[in-house]
Amino acid sequence: MRFIFALVLATMLVAALILVATNANGLGGERLEKVVGDVIVDIGTDQTGTPLAGEPIEFDFNLLRSDTREPLATPTSVGLDIEHNGKPLVNGDLITELPNTFLFFTFPEAGTYTLKVTFFDSKRTPPQLATATFPLKISGAKGKTPYLLGAELLACAVAGLIGGYALARKRAVR
Repeated sequence: MRFIFALVLATMLVAALILVATNANGLGGERLEKVVGDVIVDIGTDQTGTPLAGEPIEFDFNLLRSDTREPLATPTSVGLDIEHNGKPLVNGDLITELPNTFLFFTFPEAGTYTLKVTFFDSKRTPPQLATATFPLKISGAKGKTPYLLGAELLACAVAGLIGGYALARKRAVR
């Protein structure tokens, strides 16, 4: 019985790893970069294509040296402004936590948005290190990714249960 349980568990683990590998991209998506003086304002996303309205987008915020692309350790916060059609949606500060500062945001509708990012160092006078503005195009088309992911998880669970049941019956017949 332990062998069957181990076999079923191993099968489900392999299926889950395949599921993760086919759907994972981390922040390997599009990058928004702008050189400002001797630094680069670098914003990573988890989107490989046009982001969809109503679905969360992950952003990471980095301030890099323009000559070496090494991260600056001095920013203490990131000012963030997101506007749509001249109306502010987000206006706030993120406290930096090196090596990465993340934000998850869901754009409410399709259209063109403006993302303005300002890096600050509260130990400096003036505290502003760099500011950059980026246009963001958000699509209104809904994707089927969440449904497919759920279907794949369900298929893995069902395959594991069926396989375990079949092995248990086969073993019980002996």
